[in-house]
This record gives sequence, structure tokens and C-alpha cells, in this order.
Amino acid sequence: MAVLNSGLENAFTPEDYGKLVDAEVDAKSVAFQAATVVDTDKHQVRFPILVSDPATGWYAENTPITLVDPDTNEIVVIPSKVAGLTQVSNEAVDDTDPAVAAIIGQALARDIAKKTDVAFFGNTVANGPSGLLSVAGVQVVDTGAAWTTLDHFHQAKHQAMAEGAELTHIVLAPDVALALAKAKTGTGSNQGLLETVDDGIKLAGLIALVSPAVTAGNAWALDSSQVMTVRRKGTTVTTSTDAAFGSDATQIRAVSRVGFGFANPAGIVRLHDAA
Repeated sequence: MAVLNSGLENAFTPEDYGKLVDAEVDAKSVAFQAATVVDTDKHQVRFPILVSDPATGWYAENTPITLVDPDTNEIVVIPSKVAGLTQVSNEAVDDTDPAVAAIIGQALARDIAKKTDVAFFGNTVANGPSGLLSVAGVQVVDTGAAWTTLDHFHQAKHQAMAEGAELTHIVLAPDVALALAKAKTGTGSNQGLLETVDDGIKLAGLIALVSPAVTAGNAWALDSSQVMTVRRKGTTVTTSTDAAFGSDATQIRAVSRVGFGFANPAGIVRLHDAA
């Protein structure tokens, strides 16, 4: 008898490894949850930006209407490679339960998601995409040293709206989420200002997400329609026995190519103690 693809669990095929990793990355990476995700098979993606509308005016009957052009621009996103490699013995491959495929996929996905978020909320990354800290023109809300009120979020919404953004997400550092969860309704009160501060709840109407990739004491307010996470060709997983031939083992490689685009820097708000 021969082992045929039709007799194998789907998890053993490289394509299905890739789909599994994509699902895990989407679920765990805040960069995929708080932005517009664009999948592409091209080297780069260009996003056209309408900077300002063509001006209109009031005119008398039967008088010429002035021709006015809109102000346009573009941003170019070139996805960068984030990859991982692991090795398993061929004995483990031969004797494996199908669940091992899911475990390997989830482990690779967790680190891809972690590296993606560190880049997204970071500055410039060697061989990787530049993140929010590298963006010029981002607005700031000075929160002071203590997070005890939601007024900061309302201020962020006000500032972003003035720049053409409608904020959808607020991403908190874990210590900020904890501080808000402990905040009380007033001095001397034991009643919490909020019941909980977790992923998915709304703070001042914004979807809250908590990420350890955000610098301590910081939060980022984003309009997901103006922030793009670009992924090229999905996540692929390839297995090979060639490189590990001398060890009688199989190597498993996961590769994802990700880039970020920030269409309206003035519509992004960083909340932190600016003193």
C-alpha cells in the first residue's frame, strides 16, 4: 500500500500549516486587529490618499465656475519578511499525532504575532517595517503620571476628528489597563470606575485592546480605516529533510511578509505622560 494525500489529515500538508498560522496571527496580533488588513501577491502596495477635497463655492446664475483640483498623495508599503525555523526528529514525524501540526503552527504563529506587534508599536526595525514611533506628525495627549479617568480618550477623539480621523481602537499597555481597572469613581470610594479593562471592551466608545508590545505607560488611539497592515501571499510553511539530513530530522520553516502604512499621521494619537 502507499500513503496518499487523500488518506492524510489536512494538518500534514504545508498549505494547511500556512492557513493555520495565518489564523493564529490574525487572532493574536494587534497589528491585524486594529488596522485594515490588505493581502497581496505583489512586491509593494500603493495607497492613494485624497489629502483635501476640491473646494466649492457659491456662484451667481450663469457665471463661470472655477476649476479646482483635489490635493492627492500616496503611501507605499513594501512588506518585510518575518520568519521562524524549527526542527523535529524524523521519529517524531513518523509517530506524530495530527495535533502536533497544530502545536507547531500555533508556536510559530505566536512568535510571528509577537514580532509583528513589536514592529508595529516600535520605531524602525532592522530588516523590518517601521512602526508607529517612527511616524512624524502624530498627535499627543498628555495623560500625566496617573491613569484615573477616561477624559484622555475623549480628548484623543476630539483631536483626531479635527484632523479627519474617526477613532475606532485604543491599544493599551498592560500597566495602563491595570491602572484603569483599579481606578475608582471618586476619592475614598471602593467602587471601580470600570468593571474590567480587557480586549474587546469599549472605552469612550473605542474598542480596547491590550498589548505588551506597547511601551509601558502608553496607549495608542487609531482609526483602523487609515492604518493598513499589508501581508504578502499569506503565511507559508515549508518542510525539508535536506538541511537536517545528517541529524535524521525534518526542518519546518514559517515565513510571513508584513508591512504597515499610516495614511493620516495627524489622525493617530499617542497618549502618555509627556512631561
